[in-house]
Amino acid sequence: MKIDFHSHSSFSNDSQAPIEDMVKGAIEKGITHLAFTDHIDYDYDEDGVTSDWAFDLDQYFETIESLKEKYQSQIQLHTGVELGVQPHLGERCNKLVHQYAFDFVIASLHTVDRKDLYNKKYFKTRTPEQALREYYDSYYNSVIQLDDFSVLGHLDLYLRYWEPLKSEPIKNYFDQIEMLYKHLIQNEKGIEVNSGGYFKYNLMSNNPSDDLLKFYKSLKGEVITLGSDAHTPEHIGTLHDDNLKRLDAIGFKYVCTFKAMKPEYHSIKTLLYT
Repeated sequence: MKIDFHSHSSFSNDSQAPIEDMVKGAIEKGITHLAFTDHIDYDYDEDGVTSDWAFDLDQYFETIESLKEKYQSQIQLHTGVELGVQPHLGERCNKLVHQYAFDFVIASLHTVDRKDLYNKKYFKTRTPEQALREYYDSYYNSVIQLDDFSVLGHLDLYLRYWEPLKSEPIKNYFDQIEMLYKHLIQNEKGIEVNSGGYFKYNLMSNNPSDDLLKFYKSLKGEVITLGSDAHTPEHIGTLHDDNLKRLDAIGFKYVCTFKAMKPEYHSIKTLLYT
């Protein structure tokens, strides 16, 4: 069994990969469970222009259902979404998740104070401490409004974009992160291990860092998924086995897949050694 629960196709604004090419690429790499999590970001600021990053969800579901049938003997496909959250978007996000029968929803914070983290404007007007305090406040205040989701995406995403934050001690922010983690744990939600920073941004580790994973484990967090954040077929499944070993070393016993928004637990040791 080999899992990738974070991938993008040309349904996302930032991918040109046909969705069937992603399926074929996953099969070639031995992936047995692939979740498509194409982007929906409402009220998204890109270079000063605010718009909705969205796509035709009816077509998306129809396409994935067709691919499920076509490749059913080779791979299990799951219909998900990476939903960009912001504190003022709770009602819109909830409406979307209730309207469609997703298997899996990643709640990701891509913008803070309506500023896109990717273009770095957010960081340029803040000290490292201000940037992280506001980031984790925004994440918490966004997530507590959501009726349903599965995991938080790339929890320390900012490390991809702003070099000074790499030396900022994350333990200084454990008070805020503890609130976030406890909310997840109480509601059987979780976090992901995301490989995208490794192959796209030359990070020495994935998101989140080992410190964040160990802190989650210390609070009895169990729900955790693996995702490559691939936008092209060649990146599907990146560091799959390495991340299983990393989680095993920290003491996690399971990784999860999701079906109809319910977690299914799979033994890490079984995945690694059988």
